[in-house]
Amino acid sequence: MNIPEPTLWRNLSFQRLFWAHVVSLVGSGLSSVALGLLAHQLVGASASAVLGVTLAIRIVVIVLCAPWAGMVADRFGARATMIASDFARAAVVLGFFFVEEVWHIYALAVLLNLGAAIFTPVYKAVIPGVTSTEQYPRALALGSVAYDTANILGPSLAALTIACIGFRGNFVANALTFLISAALLFGLPRLAACGPTKSRASLGHGIAAMFGRWQLRETLYLALQTSIAGGFVLVATVDFIKGQLALSDTAYAWAMAAYGIGSVAGAGLYGKAGQRTHNALVNAAAPAMLLALASAGFFHRFEPLLVAWAFAGAGQCILGIRGNELLAANSDVDERPHIYAAHFSLSHAGWGISYPLAGFLVTAADFEFSAYVFAGLLAIVALPIWITKIRLATTHAKAPDSAHRHAHSAFDPPGDYHVHEHRHGDLMHSHPHRHGVPHEH
Repeated sequence: MNIPEPTLWRNLSFQRLFWAHVVSLVGSGLSSVALGLLAHQLVGASASAVLGVTLAIRIVVIVLCAPWAGMVADRFGARATMIASDFARAAVVLGFFFVEEVWHIYALAVLLNLGAAIFTPVYKAVIPGVTSTEQYPRALALGSVAYDTANILGPSLAALTIACIGFRGNFVANALTFLISAALLFGLPRLAACGPTKSRASLGHGIAAMFGRWQLRETLYLALQTSIAGGFVLVATVDFIKGQLALSDTAYAWAMAAYGIGSVAGAGLYGKAGQRTHNALVNAAAPAMLLALASAGFFHRFEPLLVAWAFAGAGQCILGIRGNELLAANSDVDERPHIYAAHFSLSHAGWGISYPLAGFLVTAADFEFSAYVFAGLLAIVALPIWITKIRLATTHAKAPDSAHRHAHSAFDPPGDYHVHEHRHGDLMHSHPHRHGVPHEH
């Protein structure tokens, strides 16, 4: 007799983690809008350049510090690590309320993102440990919704708080959300981030695994695509709305909300779709982001920008979910904290380039030219992989055999017959075969 799998929403540990993450991310959404407006208040038309540098600082901190998150969680426990991060970020974000110089923004950005560099990979590593195999794909989609809810509720609420208390008040509201998040985490049992073994507790294990397994390397490629489109959206929008279109602070908030609405739509579509549809959505994500960038530059108006940013958000979300699926399917429980920490760090390298590049181009040229440049960069990155995917696609059965061994995702569709790419070492080729029938390479 099969016992039905309990629904994800009856999982109390997941509920607390999820809502703690949602609350803190909504607060971060408030701050993201306020940060762009703060930069515009301080330097006017150079706001995109300041925002680009600030976000680049975020990436540097993440790349340098996130790989240590697994070791911190091993030492102090996942719950204590996340709670301490929330308290620290609450204190730091309050400092933005008093900023009067650009260098204040840069200094506070270092401290704020140090907390995020520790919190986020620990949170991601804990989720597989509190959910079952059946629940985890749904938890991934909900986790993406949690992230993107910040891009909807944050900017939407920012439009209200700006009208009532000014954009600096958003920083105070963000501090309160971090405290609420910490309170929710206090109710969790003590969480170990998947209890690493000694052989897999080193800082270098996660990084070595990311480069040593082709499935994990693929997650870095997906992250590179999202960093091109996402970096431009996050940096260039404020100057386009406030400078070139001369619209209000509220218009900027709604433009960023459209980006989040598209992300939530993408997460919902991916969560309800089957495996074959998942593959189609992943293949369509980069073209959707490319179209969004090109159309935003071509139409050069507010209304088309809202539609374009919704498509960009959907594409970014879908690639993010696929990356998380690959991480979970190709890592063991005991090594997962270090792999998630390494991925969180390495996957942000592209953002470290796209943020300052977008800021420089928008400031030195204009929004239209910059949008075309980023669309071209995305095409250059994505086109070779689209061709490779077509050439490598192969049909074969799923039964394991010693003559043809390769990793299969835990989220492959049930049954024996399926389609996916494969490669042997550094050689890549395609041919139909059925497991159990020896064949030569």
